[in-house]
Amino acid sequence: MEVIFAILGLFVGGVMNAVADRIPPLDPEYDGPFVSDSVRPLKWWEYLPFLSFVSASQAPRMKVANGAWRYPVLEIATALASWLAATRFSDHIAVMIAVALFAASLVTLAFIDFETKYLPFKLVYPTGIAALAFAPFWPDLAWWQSLAGAAAGFAVFYPIYWLGVRMNRPLMGGGDAYLAAAMGAMLGLQMLFLGLYIGVVIGGLAALIVLAGRLFGKQQRVIAYGPYLSIGGLIALYYGRTIMDWIVGT
Repeated sequence: MEVIFAILGLFVGGVMNAVADRIPPLDPEYDGPFVSDSVRPLKWWEYLPFLSFVSASQAPRMKVANGAWRYPVLEIATALASWLAATRFSDHIAVMIAVALFAASLVTLAFIDFETKYLPFKLVYPTGIAALAFAPFWPDLAWWQSLAGAAAGFAVFYPIYWLGVRMNRPLMGGGDAYLAAAMGAMLGLQMLFLGLYIGVVIGGLAALIVLAGRLFGKQQRVIAYGPYLSIGGLIALYYGRTIMDWIVGT
């Protein structure tokens, strides 16, 4: 089952690469480097794993290409996420599928944010809504815990975004708040805060590296927070219970 899920994850990754190419320029809120006519049409085989790398190497899919390396890396990441879903949730086939799809969405959002410094609402919204819709089926999570997690995730980051808008300084994007809400809907309160803590720690280390580079004369870059939130959410999703048991010493 684990091998089958990993193979399916590769094919999901091929599709998610196309999503990563297309969603940002088609999102009405996005004003970055891509435009709606900059993505070329794909042939059917370009959705397949690893062939996406070949096609992107020969003819970039976007005017502003970020390198063909993203295509196989994203596909391998979704395959790994699917394999972990089958390994960690083998007792519940529906949960396995839901976890694998949610993880694929987090992985894709992480790559999109890394490339564009933007989290598209066209992917964040459906991820959160699907997580809330699936809440009654979680074996260890009541529906109200999912709703509370979504509210808490939004409440943690939206004030930072709101303050940045009022100060006319990009402290955090609005997409980060909605991503945290989607994570909360999937994880519930306890695991959400564990995932946010892990993500904040990793993001803080990345910020220190960028700051150190600035001190040595390198140009300052805006840090995309979505990848670190996604990593924290994935760790909490797969290993949160193990980590919590280790913390309390059981």
